[in-house]
Amino acid sequence: MEYRINCDMWKSVFAVPSAIVDEKIKLSGAAQLKVILWVLRHWGEDFETEDISKALNMQAADVKDCMQYWCEMGVMQTGEKEKESESSEKSETPPKKEIVILRPEKPDAQYTAQRIMTDESISYLMKSAESIFGRLISQSDKSTLLFINEYYGMPVEVIVMMLEYAAGIEKCSMKYIQSIAADWSEKEILTLERAEEQIQYLTERGKTAKKLQSILGQTSHSPTKIEDKYAELWINEWKCSEEMIRNAYEECINNTGKLNYHYMGKIMEDWHESGVTSAEEAKEKKNKKSRKSSDSYKATYDIAAYESVSAADSEEWN
Repeated sequence: MEYRINCDMWKSVFAVPSAIVDEKIKLSGAAQLKVILWVLRHWGEDFETEDISKALNMQAADVKDCMQYWCEMGVMQTGEKEKESESSEKSETPPKKEIVILRPEKPDAQYTAQRIMTDESISYLMKSAESIFGRLISQSDKSTLLFINEYYGMPVEVIVMMLEYAAGIEKCSMKYIQSIAADWSEKEILTLERAEEQIQYLTERGKTAKKLQSILGQTSHSPTKIEDKYAELWINEWKCSEEMIRNAYEECINNTGKLNYHYMGKIMEDWHESGVTSAEEAKEKKNKKSRKSSDSYKATYDIAAYESVSAADSEEWN
């Protein structure tokens, strides 16, 4: 079949840098090419990310990722860089040198795109991530996944298993996923067998945290770090009964007016160190303290200490 260009379409044209076609087009995705073509068509006009998003029917976040991609590829640059360039030209004194602490850098957009194009396993990883999350992943997400594979030495199949676990507990942020990867790398969890064991362990801990939520009558939500910590300690390690936990919760509410895991932790720790193993023993211990302090009031637990940790409690809640 013979193809010809429709000459009527050439009444209005705009320029496209040759480098985009000669060097970049093989490494660029459809969304990235759409964005750069729209930008080139409207170059010199005032437009915002939202304008591109609306015109191309794309999410604003995806448009920003595409714009960042072209900046990293050297095709575009941000307004901040232009201002920095202008100010450095005008400045007579050289900029002060800053001490920089080196740390591993994530792969840039160009390198990531090359790896996806040339390595089937990396391409499979990116497609699997999108399938698991049910959405397109950003350029930053891709760089993070490649970083996990190359820097932490985690095989693709283990990363996929880790992503499935994260999606199962509704924690799909790359920040959380990278924290898991760092922990697994440190523990040398780099095989499917080790990954299965770790996920089973984490799943059981999650069930314990859910049990603690149920005991305390809390709204069901993904367990926080502090809930996971105290559930593991009180239920699995110390073998505290549900009644003891409820009693500690009631005492916490009576003294502070709200749930505070740090304050509850002091109560539970006091009982544990005193050998209290039942709600009846806890009640008797409290009555003895009340009798001893009948002459002069003395709080059963340190409210000042509670106040000093309340801020940390709120931070750790998330």
